[in-house]
Amino acid sequence: MTDTLVAYDPRPVGTEPDAPLAAYLILDDPQRRNALSDTLLDQLMDGLHRAAADPNVRVIVLTSSHEKVFSSGGNLDAFADTRPTITKYGGLNKFPDLFRTLTAIGKPVVCAANGDVLAGALGIALACDLVIAKQSVRLGCPEINIGAFPFMISALIFRATGRLAANELMMTGRLLSAAEALDAGLLNRVVPDEEFDEAVSEWVAAIASKSPLLLGLGKKALAATRDLPLDAALDYLQAQLALAFTTEDLAEGVRAFKEKRSPVWRNA
Repeated sequence: MTDTLVAYDPRPVGTEPDAPLAAYLILDDPQRRNALSDTLLDQLMDGLHRAAADPNVRVIVLTSSHEKVFSSGGNLDAFADTRPTITKYGGLNKFPDLFRTLTAIGKPVVCAANGDVLAGALGIALACDLVIAKQSVRLGCPEINIGAFPFMISALIFRATGRLAANELMMTGRLLSAAEALDAGLLNRVVPDEEFDEAVSEWVAAIASKSPLLLGLGKKALAATRDLPLDAALDYLQAQLALAFTTEDLAEGVRAFKEKRSPVWRNA
């Protein structure tokens, strides 16, 4: 029987009987510091698909059961094992598939970094839509220290920070403090450790209160236009805005604002 390395924990957002859910996907292999084994990655992917398919889930949260480590990154034992090269190559799609899935899911994904985010795990964090971290955590790409290079996650790092900062991160292997990572654009928020759980809950509640339909359309638009030339991006975004005008949620949001009440989203 396969161990459960990623716990799936749907939690109500609010106290109402019909409150929406936040799906917490908790990396739970503390003895191996949540090393990103094939099994853990497969279970994480399964959890993401499960959350994406549940209409009651408004927000997805990635976090860790380890007190000090979100994830130590790739499984070092797999790097140096004696499997044929073709066998190792066959599993290399797991990281890009995961990054693409995190981007494509039509729901906001929050990385709640309650511990160090290292190596390939930094790619997972940066593939999420938002990243909040404890003040005590460190982030970095120590792969170069063992003769490897963060090839796959470099594309995500370059989209999050400047070229020189990215090069320093990947070429020196130095770990950044949470404050340094925030300054470099690798994090959205840093909060004191003792306030972390409350801050995550508040963030999740704020996101869950928004129109799930419009958040989904918006996330898709951001992903589709991020690397487009300006003219092509504006054409795509104009079409998406026109689509938004046809939704019930946009009209309901305006009515609720004028009537000074909370909106009741029709397209949950």
